[in-house]
Amino acid sequence: MEERWIFKDYLKDIKRRMILNSYYTRKIKDGKTSHASLVDWIFITLFLMVFFLITIFNSTKNVFVSIFVTTILISFYLAITMIWQKRTRAKKIVSINDELATERVVRQIDRYSNRDFRTYIKKLLEAYYSTTFNEYDNNIDFIGEINGEIYGVKCIKNPLETRVILKSIEYFTMEMENKNLKEGIIVTNTSFAGEVKEETDYLLIDFDHIKDMLLKVNDGESFPDKEEIEELIVDKYEAGRKDLRKNLSFNRKDKIYKFILLGIVFYLVSSFVSYPVYYKVIAIISIVYGMIIGVYNLISYLRDKKEVRA
Repeated sequence: MEERWIFKDYLKDIKRRMILNSYYTRKIKDGKTSHASLVDWIFITLFLMVFFLITIFNSTKNVFVSIFVTTILISFYLAITMIWQKRTRAKKIVSINDELATERVVRQIDRYSNRDFRTYIKKLLEAYYSTTFNEYDNNIDFIGEINGEIYGVKCIKNPLETRVILKSIEYFTMEMENKNLKEGIIVTNTSFAGEVKEETDYLLIDFDHIKDMLLKVNDGESFPDKEEIEELIVDKYEAGRKDLRKNLSFNRKDKIYKFILLGIVFYLVSSFVSYPVYYKVIAIISIVYGMIIGVYNLISYLRDKKEVRA
């Protein structure tokens, strides 16, 4: 029994690797599947092999020498290609994972309310600077000490693609001056307009800066790691398969009856129309399609029943 579970886990791991490999290949090859990439690679290798064989044979007139030299050249080409592709692929996978992790953080922050965003930033600042920030008032969100200096913090959550302008921090700046606070931090989930960067001396933390802070905090929860991203890819694949099945609606029994009945009607009508062959072909296609749906439903039912028992 234990060996059976080990075998199942092994198959599950293989499936997981295939899903990840297919996903990364499509991303790296701009939508081209792993199978298509493999076919291209085989075609190029065969082309080079034939080219070397013909070229070397024309020069040496010796079949053995042509095959031997071609084998060495192709082996060298394959070794260099595999090493280069492995290194390039590894770098691109890191970049893809970083993009997916960034998108996940963006969506997470975008779902926050203003209060949730302030709480999120408070925890991040406290973890990053190893200090404590306390809530203040409407214009200054938090007050905290960093390296002996008192900082006022303002958190501004904007819709995506919206930048922070001077008017957005007007009241914060006035409150900072009234409280005689020299050091300030302004945090946003998007970015800052050029006027803010030019006319503000406070520390400006935009999304890119937030991302860097999350990576440096590295508490295992702030920024998704490789394992989380891979799990996200697999879950997305499984969800896509379920949606596809749902959209196809193969599990609807009424479709079986409708297609078979439609096929019978077409077949009966074919004797009274000008193009009987056309109607009979449509009838056969409709009946066969209905039968395919029926077989699919039967297999799915038996498989699901087996999984429930397991």
